[in-house]
Amino acid sequence: MPDSRDLNHEYAVMPNPFFSVLVTAYNRAQQVERCVKSCIRQTLQDFEIVVVDDASTDATEAVLAALDEPRLRIVRHEQNRGISPARATAVNHARGEWLVMLDSDWELFPHSLARLRTLIDGLPPGVRIIRSRLRWDDGCVGPTIMPTGITGYRDRLLWHEALVAENAGRTDAGHCIHRSVFDMTNYFDARRGAMEALWELDLARVERSLWVADVLGLEHADAPNSHSRDSRATVIPRLLSEAPDSLWMAETMLHQHADGLARHAPRFRRLIMESAAREAFLAGHRLMGTRHTWAAVRAGGASPKLLATLLLGMMGPRALAQAKATGRKARAWHRRRVQTGMIH
Repeated sequence: MPDSRDLNHEYAVMPNPFFSVLVTAYNRAQQVERCVKSCIRQTLQDFEIVVVDDASTDATEAVLAALDEPRLRIVRHEQNRGISPARATAVNHARGEWLVMLDSDWELFPHSLARLRTLIDGLPPGVRIIRSRLRWDDGCVGPTIMPTGITGYRDRLLWHEALVAENAGRTDAGHCIHRSVFDMTNYFDARRGAMEALWELDLARVERSLWVADVLGLEHADAPNSHSRDSRATVIPRLLSEAPDSLWMAETMLHQHADGLARHAPRFRRLIMESAAREAFLAGHRLMGTRHTWAAVRAGGASPKLLATLLLGMMGPRALAQAKATGRKARAWHRRRVQTGMIH
């Protein structure tokens, strides 16, 4: 049985569009419908929409089929494979020259693709990535800290360092990427979890990006299966199942980007060390978790959060996962209170 199937075979006769808007979804029927409708409303119409349904068990497939949109292609995984494989599938099925990456709880504004086309037409040679800002449904705009102009590897590291130094909470950005970029970098489609942090650093070594202040997308916080909204019964197994891949990513970043992190982003390096310790404990590797903990201590001292990770990690993966899930719920509750004006 193939890993995925394209539900729109008749689309093969249509010409290749300028843009492919790529969306991945798992049990987010309402959100992905809203996302796709925002794409259909674009003032520039030279695009296709590729939605990868990662084996959803809700009405995702039926909701998308009911849209009866000829530019919409639905690719369905036969089994749930995770966010990175879903994104890799979307890239592999894209026909457009430029790929616009969306999460299922995002929307495009009607002018977004037209503005991107204008920016693309003005790009200097060798720049094949455009990054833009997002607005959240609470009115905030981000990234709260962002580079400007054309950036490379050192700029990317300095940006991460600034995010850690300022404790910036809004880091998501819009991405428009020429399809040839994906021929040069690995999207880690064998890993279940989100691998963007490593992929972005690898990408910055070989590609330059144009950062623009334009707000071209809207991000919602209403996805029912997000880490912050999902039930503890669902979040805890997810944290445990994704831990081996998250550990691999942290260790790979520390190894492959050791010099750059040490020279330009020591705080970010320390944060990755803390992540490696946490994910090792979540994966059940106490000795490895302890080693990463002490490496983080040597790099920047023993913070209360790091010591709590060590204590909970020694108690076992589930104890640490329960504490992490509780912390996420508390932060999400606080954000919702701020959004509704109950906290200032």
